Amino acid sequence: MSVNLSMPVLVVDDYPFMANIVTTILKQIGFEHVEGAENGVSAMQKLLRKEYGLVISDETMEPISGGQLLDAIRANPKLAETPFLMLTAPSINQAEATCANTITKPFNARTLQTKIEAMLAA
Repeated sequence: MSVNLSMPVLVVDDYPFMANIVTTILKQIGFEHVEGAENGVSAMQKLLRKEYGLVISDETMEPISGGQLLDAIRANPKLAETPFLMLTAPSINQAEATCANTITKPFNARTLQTKIEAMLAA
């Protein structure tokens, strides 16, 4: 893997079980610094305080969706270039329009690793 595994990664999901699965997979892949946010609001607060090399977010969340979080990140000049990966349910198609980097649930560790490598490889 030619990705910087020491960069901080932010996992955003309002469902703790899913956030734990993604975090565990990222650590198995070798990422050293994985943090979580329970929703898009807390994710934005963290993003404004710290630089992350990758954000992985669920699409379906309250009070703001993953798509709305992505829009807020892209609208902020400080955050606009942050790599963003959206996790979507099979029935969620609107995420395709807002984010080219998506993975449909369910997925496995290899799928997540391959997508991250494609997004971040130099």
